[in-house]
Amino acid sequence: MVYVRSQVQRVPIRGWLVVYLVALGGSALHGLALTIGSLVVAADPSRAGLVSFVPAASLAVYVVTNALLVLYTVVLYVLVARRRRSAIGHNVVFHVLSLVFLAGWHLLGMKSTVGLAIDAVPPVVMAAYILTSERVRRTLREPELLDY
Repeated sequence: MVYVRSQVQRVPIRGWLVVYLVALGGSALHGLALTIGSLVVAADPSRAGLVSFVPAASLAVYVVTNALLVLYTVVLYVLVARRRRSAIGHNVVFHVLSLVFLAGWHLLGMKSTVGLAIDAVPPVVMAAYILTSERVRRTLREPELLDY
């Protein structure tokens, strides 16, 4: 079946989906702030009351992975704004990546075990919401349309 944009009824973004999107944006801003903070502390560890900081390679991994998550959040917002079905799968991939990056940061010594456990809760809860929400399925249902 060929879909024409005018045939697809748009469902407004509301309810828990709005809360989810606000939390997603807050998470991205939090990651951005932590990235900036880590660069400031790396430049002058005494600002945080430290004598030394993590190795440069660990810091580089942390900064790059956080930047990827922030950029991926922008992609997710675009997909949701366009009501694309693929936004559901991309959100799940995003949260799995978040968990993988958290585990990596822990292995590099940039996250404590308690910090890892606390920071792992939001991606798990948010992925579960995206996968089980009827509102998400109703709202993000526009097929990928080909522009001819």
